[in-house]
Parts: sequence; C-alpha cells; structure tokens
Amino acid sequence: MARSKVYLPFDTWEPGEFPTILAIGDSWFWYPRNNVLQALVEHPRLKDPYRFMQLLGYNGAKLEQYVFGRYARDLEKHLSPGFRTAYSAIMISGAGNDAVDYKLSLAKDCSSITDPAACLDEAALQGFIGKLMAAMGALVQRITLAYGGESGRPDIFIHCYDYPVPDGRGFKLADLKVTGPWLKPAMSSRKVDKTLTFRTEVCRALIDHIARVYKDFAASQSRVYCIDSRGCLINEKYKKDWDNELHPSKAGFGQVVDRHWIPVLAEHGYAD
Repeated sequence: MARSKVYLPFDTWEPGEFPTILAIGDSWFWYPRNNVLQALVEHPRLKDPYRFMQLLGYNGAKLEQYVFGRYARDLEKHLSPGFRTAYSAIMISGAGNDAVDYKLSLAKDCSSITDPAACLDEAALQGFIGKLMAAMGALVQRITLAYGGESGRPDIFIHCYDYPVPDGRGFKLADLKVTGPWLKPAMSSRKVDKTLTFRTEVCRALIDHIARVYKDFAASQSRVYCIDSRGCLINEKYKKDWDNELHPSKAGFGQVVDRHWIPVLAEHGYAD
C-alpha cells in the first residue's frame, strides 16, 4: 500500500507529501489509534493522493470551537493562501461533545416516561440543535468565504454517528480510566429508566434527530455531503464494535468507513 499520514496541527509537512484533505473534528477523528481517519488512510479503495490528511480540532472539541473558540486560529491558518490550495476535500466531525454538554437534551425528570423518544425534552432539543447547526453553518460559510465562493472551494463532507450503547464504559488506557463515561451519568441524573435497552433507544432517538438535520443541511448546500453511518454497528456482541459509550473499536471504525464513508467518497472521485 502507498504511504499515508495524518498530520497533527503542529506537524511539519514532509516534502512531496502535502495533505490533500483537511479534517476538522473531535474524537471520531482523534481517538487514539482507532478513528475514522486512520481507517480511511489504510483503506485499499481510497485513492493514493488522498492518503495524506491534515487534522485540526481535538478530543472533546465542540463544533462551535472550530469557528469561535480555541481551535479557530488553527483553522484560519489552514484557510490562508499558503495552505488552502493544497486541499481537495474538507471533512468535518462534530456533535457528540455538544450533545453531552446539553445533557443529551433529556427532560429534567424522566422517571415516569415510558416512551424512550419522549425522554428528549423538546425545548432542550431545539436549543441544542439550533446551536449545533448555527455552528455548522458558520463553519461552512467561513470555509466558503476563504475560497472565494462555493464554486472555488473543495467538497465538504460531514457525518452522522452510529447508535451508541450507554453502558457506563469510559475511555481507558490499560486499567486506568482516562475519561468518561458520558451517557450513563447524564441519563442517571435525569432518572431515565435503568433498562439498557430503553436507554439505548433514547440514544437512537437523539442520533436520528442529529442525522435528520445534518442531511437536510447538506441537501441545502452546494457540494456538502452527509455520510450517514447509522445502524452499522448494532449487533448482539456490540462490545467488539464499541470501545466505550462514544467510540467504536478499530474493527468498528473499519466497518463504518468501509460500509459508509468509502461508497460516498467513491461517488465523488476520492475512492475506487
């Protein structure tokens, strides 16, 4: 296989190996060793020129921070004249940390709720979705302006998540828990039915809301494409596909990329 590399924000580009894809994202792009980008650059169908990527953002980043917060300066650098001409495509990952910050848009007391979807509070959900899409719109607009308009900018790919299982597993290195869990504490604080099946259906309802607005947003834009990976990792042995509540395993990311990312990228000339 041809050489590949995902450059981190402070890496220096190797001569002759300039990144052709700019990836702006949170932990689905940054998760150690196992992530979407690593699965992409290792996939045999990805065309060789696109195996070099520049990564911005960080684990735990929220979408608004790419435009208005701590990661905005890195973005401005890579949208400047000395960098932006290198990129053929831009990939954006974000929503998971925003959702956790909004307590998953759960009602304050779900103890008497018997329908999983009804655990989502309409006002909280609209507030979360509104803020999320304002940030996504601002990010795409900033990119578009830097390139002088839609016709001059690269293709943009955004993505949905798959359905997580809120079983209380966090991110661990060896036997040391580094961070998380994220979903189970939010649900416990809002007194959601403790049944894992019920809580998983609550997550499904939230992921479906995010997917719906992302797909609608992409459809309203020129050359913005939404990669929908829902339903890829649902099986009885989910722990083989999910490292924890929010992040797939290496095998899980591999399935998401193979079944959902590569077909969309192939439609637009980035994969065979």
